Amino acid sequence: MGSVSPLIKISEKMFQILTVLLLETQLSRVSALFTVEVPQQLYTAEYGSNVTMECRFPVNGSIDLGLLTVVWEQKRQGWLKSKEVYTFRNGKAFPPSQHPDYIGRASLLHSELKLGRAILQITNVKVTDAGSYLCLIDYQGVDYKYIALEVKAPYKRINTQVMRIPSEDKFVFMCQSEGFPLAEVFWQNENFNLSGSANTTYTLTADGLYNVTSILTFKPNMSENYTCVFWNKELNAETSAHVSTSALMSTQYSGKKLLISFIIPTSVIVAVLLCALIIFQKRKTFKNGQAKKGDDFNSQTEALYLSTVTASRDSGTVGL
Repeated sequence: MGSVSPLIKISEKMFQILTVLLLETQLSRVSALFTVEVPQQLYTAEYGSNVTMECRFPVNGSIDLGLLTVVWEQKRQGWLKSKEVYTFRNGKAFPPSQHPDYIGRASLLHSELKLGRAILQITNVKVTDAGSYLCLIDYQGVDYKYIALEVKAPYKRINTQVMRIPSEDKFVFMCQSEGFPLAEVFWQNENFNLSGSANTTYTLTADGLYNVTSILTFKPNMSENYTCVFWNKELNAETSAHVSTSALMSTQYSGKKLLISFIIPTSVIVAVLLCALIIFQKRKTFKNGQAKKGDDFNSQTEALYLSTVTASRDSGTVGL
């Protein structure tokens, strides 16, 4: 058999290359016709609220939902695998692949699909929902876009507790709150910054919130008020709580006064009851003594009467 000439080999190679280039060109034209767009690339939601994110795709007047595939996935930096938020395939939802974090919270507005709008709704937003979301559409072409979601959790409510240390004549003022991102806690009174004297700790909750607790121990002065401030730098927001030492001192005095006002009437009542009990016992004893004397007298009278009757019988007469 004769060998194939090098010229023929080069021609075959060039044909393969041209074929691949032609296919890539055709695919790029198809992709250019089907393009996913996003009206908004960044969404911001508050912890516990609801959020809707949207991507759009061409439908050319009508759409066969049985041929449409919509996939929403959440991705975060450092994750090895993304979370599947919602999948629509063959005209219906495909729940088996949905990540447990989004079961019952993520849904797709099916009525909007015919308009070329893939709208994802997430209820009861958590801090862990923050990240990048992939919206992939497969319908007579495939395309996707990324959307970012930021979640804010302001430190809206500060729980406070004040306790007194009797042996040291000091008070412990505790401030606690939850939020995200991690907040700094500052302490102050009218004259000084007391943050260096406070002990601040935090833990991370299952929902991704920071549980921050700060404690300040101080010896109160009647003219001072103490304040704890939770400063969230990333949100540029602060929340504060106050305690008045004059109120603490008056509460302490009122507590002592209340205790005294309770003890004195109680003591008087107990003393009156004891006196009444003693008098009752004495009267009971006296009555018992009188009753015993009466019984003895009646016994003596009866004995005297019987002896008289006996003597009269002996003499043959009865004297009445």
